[in-house]
Amino acid sequence: KKPNLNFYSTGNEITNKEKIPLWKVRNSNTYYLNSLMKNMPITFNEKIILRDKDEIKFKKELIKCAKSNIDLIATSGGVSAGKYDFVPNVIKKLSLKSYFKGVAIRPGKPITFAKFNKNKIFFGLPGNPISSAACFRFFILPFLINSLDMPKEKPIYARLKNSFFKKKNFTRFIKGKLCSTKKGTNEFEVLKGQESFRINSFTKANSWGFFPNGKSSFKKGSLVECYLSSPF
Repeated sequence: KKPNLNFYSTGNEITNKEKIPLWKVRNSNTYYLNSLMKNMPITFNEKIILRDKDEIKFKKELIKCAKSNIDLIATSGGVSAGKYDFVPNVIKKLSLKSYFKGVAIRPGKPITFAKFNKNKIFFGLPGNPISSAACFRFFILPFLINSLDMPKEKPIYARLKNSFFKKKNFTRFIKGKLCSTKKGTNEFEVLKGQESFRINSFTKANSWGFFPNGKSSFKKGSLVECYLSSPF
């Protein structure tokens, strides 16, 4: 069946209003993920923005979802270790089976996953735009593709156009440009501005480079796995 996904943004600073003060942030994660889902057989439901002290409201929303036909619940923000990051506390209070909290990846380290029952799943995504996009792309999308019994996505292999260095014990998802040369080979360019809050490089990227854990140095010309920004 066509899966139903409820998506909640969190944070006092998040807004859908057109004119906003300097301290507010546009609800860009919801807009981006909603557009990404348009080519997939999934119903994406944009829900309320949960504020920093809406722990009780969030708990009620989860309980309501548990009794409904919603298959997957996802949040953006509120999963780190900050003062107002209430999502993990609510998951703990509901006694959901927590499969993991935090992964050795960047961006997206605080991602959270839990299971209500056999057919109902929760993903807590980080709030930073690129962290949220990366976690959706490499956790939720593969999960949905597998659930729909669609063919598993295969990587595109490309040669690095510029050298890249990272911490050895983290897997990195890197914003970049994938293109074909006149000789018919694929090249991947690592763009400047890889921090999780930098959107400009993301708007210029057409793909993600996958740089796995266990290696820190990737020289120019190295063969790397690449994935298009959207597989559909």
